[in-house]
Order: sequence, then C-alpha cells, then structure tokens
Amino acid sequence: MSQRFVVVDIETTGNVPINGDRIIQFAAVVIENGEICERFSSFINPNRPIPPFIENLTGISNDFVGLAPEFKLIAPEIVEMLKGAYFVAHNVPFDLSFLQVELENNGFPTFTGPTIDTVELSRIMMPWFESYKLSFLAESLSLSHIQPHRADSDAEVTAELLVEILRRIEGLPLVTCQKILKLSKGLKSDLYEILDKVIQRKSHKLREDDEAFDIHRGIALKKHTVELIKNGDWNYDFQQIKNALIGENNLRGEFEYRIGQQRMMDFIHEVQELNQHGIVEGGTGIGKSLGYLIPSLYFSVKNKERVVISTNTIQLQQQLLENDIPICKAILPFSFRYSLLKGKSHYLSLRKFEQSLYELDDNYDTTLAKCQILVWLTETETGDVEEINLPSGGRLYWNTINMDSSANMTKEDPWHEWCFYKRSKQNAENSELIITNHSLLFSDLTNPHQLIPEFEYLVIDEAHHLEKAASTHFGNRIDYIKIHGLLTQMGSLEHNDILAKVNKI
Repeated sequence: MSQRFVVVDIETTGNVPINGDRIIQFAAVVIENGEICERFSSFINPNRPIPPFIENLTGISNDFVGLAPEFKLIAPEIVEMLKGAYFVAHNVPFDLSFLQVELENNGFPTFTGPTIDTVELSRIMMPWFESYKLSFLAESLSLSHIQPHRADSDAEVTAELLVEILRRIEGLPLVTCQKILKLSKGLKSDLYEILDKVIQRKSHKLREDDEAFDIHRGIALKKHTVELIKNGDWNYDFQQIKNALIGENNLRGEFEYRIGQQRMMDFIHEVQELNQHGIVEGGTGIGKSLGYLIPSLYFSVKNKERVVISTNTIQLQQQLLENDIPICKAILPFSFRYSLLKGKSHYLSLRKFEQSLYELDDNYDTTLAKCQILVWLTETETGDVEEINLPSGGRLYWNTINMDSSANMTKEDPWHEWCFYKRSKQNAENSELIITNHSLLFSDLTNPHQLIPEFEYLVIDEAHHLEKAASTHFGNRIDYIKIHGLLTQMGSLEHNDILAKVNKI
C-alpha cells in the first residue's frame, strides 16, 4: 500500500456547479502506506447565501462561512496535496466536478490524476450489503461517523472505509484479483496499478489460496462445508421439551411464553403424530413461526421424516432463516439440518458465468456485476442471487447466467462438482426441514423432474395466498388482449395474412 490517496469530501450550496453552486466546506484525509497521515479541513466563503435546505442538511449556516477564506486562498494547498496522489471520494463525479470548476475559475490547474470511487469499490468488495450510503457502510463496518453531511466527518469515515476496502483487496485470492484486473478498464475507478501490485505480492503465496479456497478453472470459490449431525439414541419427550421452553426453566431467555403459541404447538404436534390434516388461524403476535417450527422439527428428527415448510414471500423465508431457526438451534436439545430450496433462476450457473467472463464489450453494469460475483464467490456457499446486491443492469445480466438459462447439468460438465443448484438439492436430501415457496411447491407438482425431495409432511404458511399460486400453475387464463393478438396474427381474407394463406391451400 505504498500509493498516496487523498480522500476528499465537500459540502456545497447545491448540486450543479455549472449553474453557479459553490463549495462551502472542503475536507481531505491523506492515506499513505495504508494509514492516515494527514488531515485538512476548511469552511469556504461562497459569496452567496446558503439555501435553507443545505443549512438544515449540513448544519452549516451563513455565519460559519461569512469570515471563512474564499476558495482561491486555500487552492494552492489543495493542488499541492493532490500531486502524485489518487483522488478518492464517496461518489467521485460529484466532488471532483465541483473541485475542477473552482480550480479552473480561479486560474489553477485542474486535477488529471487517477481516481477511486468508494461507492463503486464498496459494491465490488462488499456485494452482499443492502445499501452503499456512507452512513449505512459506517454503521455496518463499525466506523466512527460523528457528523454526517459535514465534510470533515464524511472525509474521515470515507478514509477509514478506503483502508478497509484495500485490506479486503489484499485478502482476495490471486485468481480473483487477476480476473478483476482484466475487467478493471470498464470500471470508473483506476484500479489497475493497485491490483497489479497486489498480484505481484500474491504470486508467491499460491499455497495459501489453495488452502483457503477451491480454485477451479481460474475462479476461486469458498470451500464447501458439510454439517454432520449425530443425535444418538432418541430420548426426548415433546411435553418435556415444551415445558423446558417456558417459565423458570427458560434459562437461555430466547423464548417468550405465549398461550396461543403453546396451543398451536400442541395442535400441530397432534396432527403430525396422528398423520392428519389441520388448519390453524393464528392472530398477530402469537409467534406462528416458532409455533409450527418446534413441533415440526421434533417430529422430523424423532421419526426421520422430512417436513417441508412452504411460504409465499421471500421476506418470510429470510425471517425463518435469520431469526426463527437460529432460536430453534439455541433452545432445542437436539440437532437438526435445514435447507432453503428455490427455483433454478435463483442460482448461479458457474459454466455460464465462466463463459461470460470472456465476452467483450460489456456495459458498465455488467462489468460491475462480474466483479461483484467474483468477490461474492469467495464468500457464498449457496450461489443464491438474494445474497448479492446487483445493480439494475446487473439483474438483466443475471438472467443470462443463472441456472434457469442453462441446460440441465451432466456429469461431464466441468462445473458439475461445484454446481450450486445441485448442491442445494443435495442439502435438501440430507435435511430434516426444507423451506421453500408456494410457487416452487406447485412447480414441483407439475414438473416431470422432481425438484423437492420426496416428502409426506407439509406445513403451509401464508396459506391465504395458496389459491392464487395454485391457479397460476394449474389453471388456464385467457383475456381480451391475448384474443385480440391472435386474431390480429390471423388477419383477414383481404390481406396476405395467415387466414388468407390457409384459404389458398
């Protein structure tokens, strides 16, 4: 990390410098050898009033800038600071455009060096984050952000963010750096020199990559781990387990007693043990998810019978995976395996992705998405698109590289062993509990190739959406627009359309 980076943030009177908006605060943090070594900050007199909206957003009033220097007085120090350095900002086009206009208007040379946009690099190095706003990144990475929308505070946290990004780049496997290097010409940030130096350092550490990642056909993937479950002799009674979750015996504190939830557990346990059908309507706040998860897991592990949970929305699936199942893991005295099974379009086709890396003339969103996926592959075990925050154009690119766009994989496929979709089905085969959605549930019933492993016991959550899902897969629908389209295609006897051609025959 011998490069010099000047991390800049500015506050302005508006968004368009060519329309007369001016800088009211400039701040810079200098990084050398991976550490912050210098700071500079100054209010600037714009020689015009600060709009009320900007004052409310930044907390900078006309009183702050009234006695501040004009830009031309601090410009020489800024120019000197930027010599031989990378210009870094969280959204470079905004900050750099204002700086260039001010430099040019005051007779100073504009900046012509390399630039780094931390928004872009955050998207690449942390592709699973749901937002790339500076405040969200600061909170997610536990970075100190004292005064958002003030240039000195924003520049400081952006500098800390850059240090974290550079650290993550150093941690990438060699082949991933090499692939991103080839794609870097299509990015906004000037990454070539940075990646080239990282690659030179990593060229002597191939063994470390081999131990930490699966390297196949020049692509690095996270090593797959398999969870082994051993419950030994079964000696658990459902009533004893339920009693251990409530009252004074709930020593862990993860479980809150609710009488409606307890009745639901008893009912579902009885239905499953007696091999019957059952319907439950639970009010808001009774804890329906744990109400069916706990008896279903008990029944599944005890009887070695797979239970499938079907939901209507991805949001509920995420709630089960991120909140409710971890609670079950914590409070239940026995072990269990679970898996999430989705349609093929959710899973990355490694063969199609590999092929796309050799395709040229990509647009920006596609190039960014390729870099994101290369980094994501070093972290994901599922290959599920819901884990990665692709740009809007990247979603279109995904449609060309997911498993739904790929032919059925054979054992001769070079990526067969690493196929995420195949792995998800294998995980489901070995799981006591499978979580899926209504759409895939009915697709499985209409598909000649079974998607969900064989099961006898099914819990349908959000069941009021079931009829609509069933109608979509089992019903036929016709409307005026479709009929009109068909008739238009047929044409008439007077015109040389399909109907006229059939009549001649």
